[in-house]
Amino acid sequence: TRKSPSGFVSEDDLCWLQLDDFRMLLIKTIDPSRITPYLRQCQVISAEDEEQLFNDPTLVIRRRKVGALLDMLQRTGMKGYTAFLESLELDYPQLYSRITGKEPNKTFSILIDTAGESGLTQFLMSELSRLQRVLQDERRRRQQVCVVQEAWSRQQKLKERELKKLTERVQKLREEREQLTEELKKLRLHNYNLMADVTSLTQDKSNALLANRDLQIEVERLKHTVLRAESETRLLKRRTMRPLQQVREARRAKTGSVLGQNREEVLKEGQRHGRASPQMNLLTTVFRLRRELHKAEEQRAKSVEEKEELSLRCAQLKGDAKMYRQQSKQTVRQLEEVIRERDKAQQQEEARLHLQEKDRYRERVRQLAEKTDKLELLLLRSQGEELQLRTRLRKMTFNSQQVGRMTKRALRSKFPSGESVACNVGDSTGSESD
Repeated sequence: TRKSPSGFVSEDDLCWLQLDDFRMLLIKTIDPSRITPYLRQCQVISAEDEEQLFNDPTLVIRRRKVGALLDMLQRTGMKGYTAFLESLELDYPQLYSRITGKEPNKTFSILIDTAGESGLTQFLMSELSRLQRVLQDERRRRQQVCVVQEAWSRQQKLKERELKKLTERVQKLREEREQLTEELKKLRLHNYNLMADVTSLTQDKSNALLANRDLQIEVERLKHTVLRAESETRLLKRRTMRPLQQVREARRAKTGSVLGQNREEVLKEGQRHGRASPQMNLLTTVFRLRRELHKAEEQRAKSVEEKEELSLRCAQLKGDAKMYRQQSKQTVRQLEEVIRERDKAQQQEEARLHLQEKDRYRERVRQLAEKTDKLELLLLRSQGEELQLRTRLRKMTFNSQQVGRMTKRALRSKFPSGESVACNVGDSTGSESD
């Protein structure tokens, strides 16, 4: 604060000291661009002050501009204080009433004293032009807001369509899942029943095959036993017949020995008498032939016995060969059954692989369907983003136009003239009529 030479605070400083109590409220509320035209018309600030206020790089923030403007007005004393209150009375009536406690009456005393009636008229015309421009800006802003709201509405519709599509997709997937779950339960139950039936049938078949194989083996064993019993019976019969033949041979041998002895005695007796007769030669020949016949019969009996033994051995070998042949046939049949089971298992494996491949194809189709849905959703989102970008572009265009208008307004306020004000009024009236 400044003091007079007598030590007391001057009236100019006292007014500004009273206004300092509302400095923070003023800095927070006032827009410098609204009150500077009136202050410049009242000649409390100059064009250089206004240019410094709006073009100084240190005064970028609005609140700093308001503080600098208050400092400029404080240097003008009572005139600046009165002009500032009148500007508040014109542009911020509520703030004026709060600071002064009075109702605004719009006397414009400073403007009339400074510029006269023509200055007041010019100021009112410029204010009217400014208000018309503000009205046009407000209309443009509302149009821009309407455009933004329309874009937002379209975007919401797209989102609603997307949500509806997603809901339908989810519902469809739930229905498909429930249907597939029921079908899977039925197929599992049917598969379990089939597996149980197949297992029981396979077990029965295996038991039947084992029983049949055991019966065949038992039959072959019995046949072989019968053949062996027949062979043993023949051997026993042959062995029982052999003692009788031996007895007969013994008798024959005994008879032959007796005859031989008799013949030897006869021969000895004939030699004793020194004479040999043809009958004796014949008798000798008969005895010799009988011995040979006896030997031939013995050889024949041995050959017959060997033949019977060989026949029995051959019959046993035939039985063994037949049994082995039947076993080989049974083995071949088992191999054929194994081959058939193998082919059947291979077919089942191929069918299983085909089913797995079919399931993979179904999964691939499902994935492609989901991918298609995702691409559709991305398309809808891209359309929404496109609308957002268009809206942002319109906002930026509107802001750039508004900045251009504010620049033109600042230039006009910097170089005021009656002709420019009249042109502004005419332009505003024409745009309003449009």
